[in-house]
Amino acid sequence: MSASTGASVIDLYHQAQDYFFVSISQFYRRFGSGLSAYCTGVEASSLNLLMMNVCAVDEPGALAEGVAFLQRTGMPFCVVVPEALVPRVSGQLHQQHLLAADKTTCMVLDLTRHEPRQALAAQAQVRCTDLRLEDWAQPVQSAFESGEGGIEQYLARHRAALSAGRALSHFTLYVEERPVSALTLSLLPGLARLDDIGTVQDCQGQGYATALIQAVLAFARARGARTCVLEASLDGLSIYRKAGFKPLFDYRTFCQE
Repeated sequence: MSASTGASVIDLYHQAQDYFFVSISQFYRRFGSGLSAYCTGVEASSLNLLMMNVCAVDEPGALAEGVAFLQRTGMPFCVVVPEALVPRVSGQLHQQHLLAADKTTCMVLDLTRHEPRQALAAQAQVRCTDLRLEDWAQPVQSAFESGEGGIEQYLARHRAALSAGRALSHFTLYVEERPVSALTLSLLPGLARLDDIGTVQDCQGQGYATALIQAVLAFARARGARTCVLEASLDGLSIYRKAGFKPLFDYRTFCQE
């Protein structure tokens, strides 16, 4: 992949990332070039974010202003920084009592060259559950160990996104009518993103997430998506590599002490 092509793919990644988080946020705000705050109002630091892009311009005061903005919301939050830019900002974040925590990997898949690799098991079905978000929520809640309050708050944000006409679709894999695995698809012209990928804990390791991903990738490709992106935790890397995704760059998350 050439440097120019890589830059283009990174731009697409950030475009899809921004679309998803704007869709589920109660409000958001830009701080200079490549720095955005998203506040969903869900009481989880991973859902109230100050996110820096790979191509962020060094603008004095923008990072401090973004942190102060999220602090004023009273919600738990985190700052997400491309690994390559961590040396530039880590000192400032430490001064604001934010410490380095998890690392995630941003990944990309060329759908024009992708061929499905796993068929659904005979007893499994994949359905779009935009009208049954409570089914979609069950695997998400189990996989991410969300409390009742947290998942209800998150459900409310997804319902609001659908009511606003945002291009999010929610898919659930059922096994004998039990919701077992779920994910969210953002679908923009030529571009797709996967989020909220989760399987109920007692069904993990049986290939359900991989089967769901493959079904949704086929759905996105049939609707014109040529590129698909996602952000993977360390635990999910092997699943997404198996599905054909390739690493693009890494993020480092900073959380309050």
